[in-house]
Amino acid sequence: MAEVENLKQEIKQLKYENRSLHVLANNYSTGMKRKLDELQESEGRIQSDRQRLATYLQRHLFPGSSSVPPSIEASNALSSMPPAPMPSAPMPSASRVLPRSGSSREQPL
Repeated sequence: MAEVENLKQEIKQLKYENRSLHVLANNYSTGMKRKLDELQESEGRIQSDRQRLATYLQRHLFPGSSSVPPSIEASNALSSMPPAPMPSAPMPSASRVLPRSGSSREQPL
């Protein structure tokens, strides 16, 4: 009789653990789905921005060829280009350029 009670108690504990694990897995899955959706949305914005940048550059750097829309290959070629050399002039510090929290948005000249 005592062994049956122990087994019932163990089954009850295992069911509780199973429910807890199910909730944890569901929460994890929901969170990962949300993050995946955000990443896909961000990737779409990046692709759109890249396409707009390629169009902008083509219009402003090559005004005679603005009737030809830039291709994805052209925008991909932009991303594979090495970065431009850094200017030799020192960059201003962030504290001089960025507004402080609570301050007005006007920048001092």
